[in-house]
Amino acid sequence: MKRARQAERQIAALDLTACPLGAVLEPMLPPDPATDAIFAGWSAPLATWGGFGLRSGLEGIEDGGRRVLQTGAQERSLVTLPPTSRDVHIRATLRPLEAAAGPHNDRDDCTAAYAGIVFRQRTSRHFYLWAIEGLARLVLYRRADDEWLPLAQQEVTLPDGYVTLCVDLDGDGLTCSCPELSVTLTATDTSFPTGRAGFRALGRARLAGLRVTQTPAEEAADLRRAALGRELLARRSAAVPEPVLVRRMDLSTLGTVPRRGLTYAPMGEPFFGDFHTPGRFDMLVPGQTLRAMTAEGQLLWELDLPVDRLDNWPDQRLAVYSREHTDQGRWIYGMTGERARNASARSDGLHGEWVINDEMIIIAGASGQILARAPLPPLDPELRYADFTRTSANLTGHGRDVILREWRRDAGGSGFALWAYDEHLRPLWQQRTRLAYGHHDGLMVYDVDGDGRDEVLAGGTLFDAAGNVLWEHDRMDEVARIRGAEHYDAVLVGHLADDPAVDPVAFLLAGSAGVYVVDALTGRTRMVHRVGHAQFRVAGRWRADLPGRQVLVCNRWGNMGILTLFSGRGDRLWTIQPDYIGEGCFPVRWGAGDTDLLWVNSSGPAQALYDGSGCLVRELPALTEVWGRRMRNQVQRSVVRMGSDPRQLLTLTVDGVLHAWAPAW
Repeated sequence: MKRARQAERQIAALDLTACPLGAVLEPMLPPDPATDAIFAGWSAPLATWGGFGLRSGLEGIEDGGRRVLQTGAQERSLVTLPPTSRDVHIRATLRPLEAAAGPHNDRDDCTAAYAGIVFRQRTSRHFYLWAIEGLARLVLYRRADDEWLPLAQQEVTLPDGYVTLCVDLDGDGLTCSCPELSVTLTATDTSFPTGRAGFRALGRARLAGLRVTQTPAEEAADLRRAALGRELLARRSAAVPEPVLVRRMDLSTLGTVPRRGLTYAPMGEPFFGDFHTPGRFDMLVPGQTLRAMTAEGQLLWELDLPVDRLDNWPDQRLAVYSREHTDQGRWIYGMTGERARNASARSDGLHGEWVINDEMIIIAGASGQILARAPLPPLDPELRYADFTRTSANLTGHGRDVILREWRRDAGGSGFALWAYDEHLRPLWQQRTRLAYGHHDGLMVYDVDGDGRDEVLAGGTLFDAAGNVLWEHDRMDEVARIRGAEHYDAVLVGHLADDPAVDPVAFLLAGSAGVYVVDALTGRTRMVHRVGHAQFRVAGRWRADLPGRQVLVCNRWGNMGILTLFSGRGDRLWTIQPDYIGEGCFPVRWGAGDTDLLWVNSSGPAQALYDGSGCLVRELPALTEVWGRRMRNQVQRSVVRMGSDPRQLLTLTVDGVLHAWAPAW
């Protein structure tokens, strides 16, 4: 007996009848209530709202008397549905306009444009796609990282005008069709059992509408799956304490003065550190002077100099300290003064005005005394600013040497030159890398060979303590060729695997080339993970079942917000995409036990804690409420300790007010 077909109910739709003309969903513009209503429930994974200077690439136009959405040359997408959605029926009315497309940050070998339905999307690099490609064929792809595998395809001749693409999902069965062309293709695949759905295009195309339906049985199955997910989340949350607001500090009471219109420190946010007394975390307060204060606001000392570049990357709010305490406290490395700047170095339009200093200084953390000062070396005209490594180096035996680096405008925030100085700021050596090292953590110092002196890993080049090149990454030429790579965004080196047969290990994050796991003694590549544009990293102890530490890699350009965790050996453990902007990730010791949780924060609803399996364990609505609808560069965030409190605190600084949360237990 033939089973009767159940009626379908619409569960999501993109109705463009009232879509405004012109660019819509611009990431850098304030939210528009009318546009928000039209796109309620939809996200733009490749150009999400909140920052990074991206253009939306989506435009409302009139076409044949109706409003449609047109995409530009860049790859763009709109998705809806919960990530637990499984069996759905999708209908999209669209018209591709271009046949060819070139390589881009997310796909170095691209040649053809496409427009179609994306479905069961797990991340913006893991999904199925039913699309018209090159104006010449219908193709069903399974995309996983750099692999685009055709599951079914057929050459076609397109009619003039719009066509309808349809996707019908039944378990592992994928049925894809185009009624106007009388084409129906099927495949069976188990790679992505659930995920989001919507529209995706590369090159100019027009979307007239998209509709998603389910039968009552399919909808009931998704509701059961979502309920089970909420139940599991409740169980995980029960083991993690709630956040309690323990400090709210109006930074204007610190009496700081904004300097030179800098975007990133409008209220002189303090840097917390144990620079004065071991185990006690006091504040460094920048401004027209540099002041050291206790967490309770008592003045410890004041230096009558404006000190810049206390942090390697303005988002991170980390001062540059010596790695060890001395009888003068930790040494504080900074820069002061200002030299003439050329017009190109003054501002990049996103971060505000870049300060180009003319002098380096070292300050005693216990007293504020200047221990050493020296002029900066001659710097390239393309410099945005000079900077230090994250901490001091041990090049001469005492551990208080320092590496100076450059941030260049013509190398995407990266640099080539580096200078080494001793504890008196006397020059030790100067070197240059063949391929650029990146911003964020593009340089790191570590005793790789165990000889008692640090080596300097600058992108894909390892220098010894005397500045001699020990090795260059064996696949540097490959990195230089790949579009969107061309430099090393961040590096991490250390005894990460807790295995003498493997350690020391180096992780080289090479932008769109992904992650290279390298033997740190030789520069030889052991593994390559094409995870997308690997931008920055953080190490933590997230997994009690694995030796050593783990390394979390965060993606940007072309696939924002993807997070991938690796073992210390370099094995890929999991990949998730909690949000589509990837603003910040911090390891935090929050619950019981000796492992970290991962604090993920972004513009939007992603204030949350995740565990070492990549599972959400607690949402943080109190933090989300404070963040509100603000751009990423309007909120500063960090994990700190304050005073003698042993707890790690999550902090957000919004509109000049610092909020700090501690675990309730």
